[in-house]
Amino acid sequence: MRALSGTCHKFASLPLCSVLTVFAALAITVQASAQRLISFDAPNSGTGAYQGTAPTGINLSGTITGNVTDSSYGTHGFVRTPDGKFTDFDVPGADPIVGCTCPLSINDFGVIAGEYIDSNTIQHGFVRFPDGKFATFDAPGAGAVPGSYQGTWSAVINNFGVVAGGFFDVNYTSHGYVRAPDGKITTFEDPEAGTGVYQGTWPYGINDFGVITGAVTDSSNGSHGSIRYLNGSFAHFEFPGEASTTSNSAYINDRGVIAGSYASTTIVAIGFQRSPDGKMTVYAVPGAGDGGFNNSEGTWVLSLNLEGTTTGYISDANVEHHSFVRDANGKITVFDLPGQLSVPGSGLGSAGEAINDAGVVAGEWHDANYVAHGFIRRPKNLDE
Repeated sequence: MRALSGTCHKFASLPLCSVLTVFAALAITVQASAQRLISFDAPNSGTGAYQGTAPTGINLSGTITGNVTDSSYGTHGFVRTPDGKFTDFDVPGADPIVGCTCPLSINDFGVIAGEYIDSNTIQHGFVRFPDGKFATFDAPGAGAVPGSYQGTWSAVINNFGVVAGGFFDVNYTSHGYVRAPDGKITTFEDPEAGTGVYQGTWPYGINDFGVITGAVTDSSNGSHGSIRYLNGSFAHFEFPGEASTTSNSAYINDRGVIAGSYASTTIVAIGFQRSPDGKMTVYAVPGAGDGGFNNSEGTWVLSLNLEGTTTGYISDANVEHHSFVRDANGKITVFDLPGQLSVPGSGLGSAGEAINDAGVVAGEWHDANYVAHGFIRRPKNLDE
């Protein structure tokens, strides 16, 4: 399944963020030999700079979804089955050049959720079923000013077909929504949410119990972790040493573990894991840069599985990206793909985008020509 990392790579991601009491000295980095890496490209994947294949989700069977940018810089969705068979798709109404079809999450039954952007740059949600049929939707109150990139952003899905995400209104305040399998949409506001530009409620994850996690930005632009329970009630949590004007990501598994990233007072991205009893562990992956969030340096957590294993990437002191996996005990593996781009300041490299409950990671890497490719990382024990 997918824990949301942002919109699609073609567009600016939502702000993540906040600080740290670093336990990097306690982290254990294991050798990349305890893994198997497989690179792949979707059909019609472009071979020019910033074209290519970008996975965003993986389910328990190993089916992967994501987007593919072709030789004309049109961005489409794809699904890849475990035997390597691909299907490319476009949501009706999506504009692949001005906008995209951007899948973000796939559940264990092969149902995909995401967003698409039309020719007026308005965002909409979608669900794609295994038979190829689509359901498209807009959250009530979503802005629709042409050229604004307003609308219904993001969509993550659980195994019961419940979708959660957010939307911008005409004033660029963010709100939350949850969509039932029958199509009924309920909007919601975190009680601490501000009503200004880029303030509000920012959902990022949902588990099979219907608990939604994310961030809330208050009226002073302060950011807090947010938990919305099935009955509509909320709880909040804070981050040690969090920067005051940033938001954060927060994903949740079925055991109630929450993980994500935030920005420290030194403006560096930090990883965190929160146990169901509220205990916070914050960490920096070895090799992560500490030169400032404005350079995107630090530890970025993008996905969480049932065991509490996370994946994501670090941005090092040269603002180059490297994938990592961190297990529930804090053991960390940092890895690169053979032939991976190495250009200081590029903000590229590789990233573990999603991890399933078997520990298989799907991600993206860039070669020396700035072309994106997909990868699969299988733990060694799965191939023994």
